[in-house]
Amino acid sequence: MKKVNRKTYETEVLVIFNSEKTEINTGIDFFDHMLGTLSKISGFKMEILAKGKDVHHIIEDVAICLGKSISEVEKRGIERFGYAIVPMDESVAICAIDFSGRGFFVFEGDLKDGLIRVEDFLHFFDTLCRNSGLNLYLAVKGRNSHHMMESCFKAFALSLKQALRKTGEDYRSTKGVLD
Repeated sequence: MKKVNRKTYETEVLVIFNSEKTEINTGIDFFDHMLGTLSKISGFKMEILAKGKDVHHIIEDVAICLGKSISEVEKRGIERFGYAIVPMDESVAICAIDFSGRGFFVFEGDLKDGLIRVEDFLHFFDTLCRNSGLNLYLAVKGRNSHHMMESCFKAFALSLKQALRKTGEDYRSTKGVLD
């Protein structure tokens, strides 16, 4: 459990990943719904409290803090890799994660702006990956942007749950470390 605070001219954010409770309030209803979904489906309780001047910077700074908090997870013995396929109504998302320590994000899909802009949705995952050290491949198909984005968050949540599951004593790496 790592507490990460970030205070800038644009935002004030507090994130605790793998907390004692789940409490999410960013002031952005759809984003709160997606973060709540991430917590519920992954099984990791999260405290995410944010306020700020605009949607873009709140989403960005939450991603920075959540990524930094996830990066602090003890990597010795974790499964390291996770993957999921999640359908939601007419949409389907495919997600694969490698908790390698080298954050990188690849996205395939054709989203349209919905309750949050596609630019902010993609920026959230890219920023999260760079700050957590996760390699993330995410692909989605469908017609309804809400369902497509939600299926992505659910697929990410299941993949994260699998990747962080403790299954051994050593690092799952031929290098002997994950960083």
